[in-house]
Amino acid sequence: MSISDSAPERNTAAKSVFARLAVPFMFNPDLPPAGALIAVIGALTRIFGACLLFALWGGFSAWVWTAVTNQFWRMAAVGPLVLLFPAALISLLLTIGAVETRYRPRH
Repeated sequence: MSISDSAPERNTAAKSVFARLAVPFMFNPDLPPAGALIAVIGALTRIFGACLLFALWGGFSAWVWTAVTNQFWRMAAVGPLVLLFPAALISLLLTIGAVETRYRPRH
């Protein structure tokens, strides 16, 4: 590590005290309390929503697998089940992001 890397930044007046502790590109430490609460709720909703979607999709896929008796149609059903899961996950995450953006306080 060079000496210039360990020197404090000159332009820290505009940022909060916690700005240098933040994980880059993950969380804005300068958010107001309402914005931070919305960010936390959005992150938790993404985690639990994705887990719930994964569990339901797995159960539905197992149900389809056992309901179809013909081996050819079982194999034909695997492709759409596997390909539609990322689409459902992406739409869930985009929807949560849109709701989060709509209710984020403006400063």
